[in-house]
Amino acid sequence: GGGPAVSEEREREREMNIDRDTIEHLEALARIELGEEERERLAEQMGRIVAFVEKLQSVDTSGVERVDNGASGAERLRDDVKEPGLNRDDVLSQAPDAAEGWFRVPRVIDRD
Repeated sequence: GGGPAVSEEREREREMNIDRDTIEHLEALARIELGEEERERLAEQMGRIVAFVEKLQSVDTSGVERVDNGASGAERLRDDVKEPGLNRDDVLSQAPDAAEGWFRVPRVIDRD
């Protein structure tokens, strides 16, 4: 069996599977910089999340009937009918910044 102490130890090991490289990769993707303390805290929190998901995946649901909560949207589908769109000039006239028939927005991706 192993008992509760072994189970807690295994869970702690699973919590630590988020390494520094993963955190740094996430920092780059999110374009943020974290301090060392924040990195450690994030790694710990993400490790707990991964461990929880692994625990959920191990639950035997073979005898459980599927329940549709309506979130699929299938009951709300309508025919795909082409309808007139908005007038481009009217829309662009209300934009905070437009030029040459396009919306102008701040750059969000650096091309390094």
